[in-house]
Amino acid sequence: MPGDLSHVLERISEITSRFDSLPASPAGNTPAAAAPGNFQAALDKVQGLAPAIAKAAQANGLDPRLVQAVVEAESGGDPSATSDKGAMGLMQLMPQTAQDMGLTNPYDPTQNLEGGSRYLRSMIDKFGNLPLAIAAYNAGPGAVTKAHGIPPYPETQHYVKHVLDLYREHLGQQGPE
Repeated sequence: MPGDLSHVLERISEITSRFDSLPASPAGNTPAAAAPGNFQAALDKVQGLAPAIAKAAQANGLDPRLVQAVVEAESGGDPSATSDKGAMGLMQLMPQTAQDMGLTNPYDPTQNLEGGSRYLRSMIDKFGNLPLAIAAYNAGPGAVTKAHGIPPYPETQHYVKHVLDLYREHLGQQGPE
């Protein structure tokens, strides 16, 4: 098992190194709580959600550190976050995705974490590859299928790198389970 984790970490490093030269995401695409200057405040907020994140992750066969990374990247831990594109809550679910996942209130942290985790799990199952699943979570599965990989959108490429970097940081901080 320890060899498996080391292989995963090496693969994440290899993939994220491909995106090191990408520009930062355009202004307005990063929630204020997740902006670099507010990182510690955002991390504190997300870590306060740890029990709910762990429950949703476990219910969907995900590593809670991955779900935490998505929450940090998506909303900075703000359950009332709404993007300029209409994505809602902690895991920034689009209205149709929230409806497809059976959410009655996408701003309810428990529902949002459950629905977002279920959706992320479905993307992992569909693409069989974490970077592609993360890209699909951001840009939609159709964009990943059409591109035969991570779509050539700077926002999505930055997002994949950001989530994988956060996940790798959490793996290093908390150690393997």
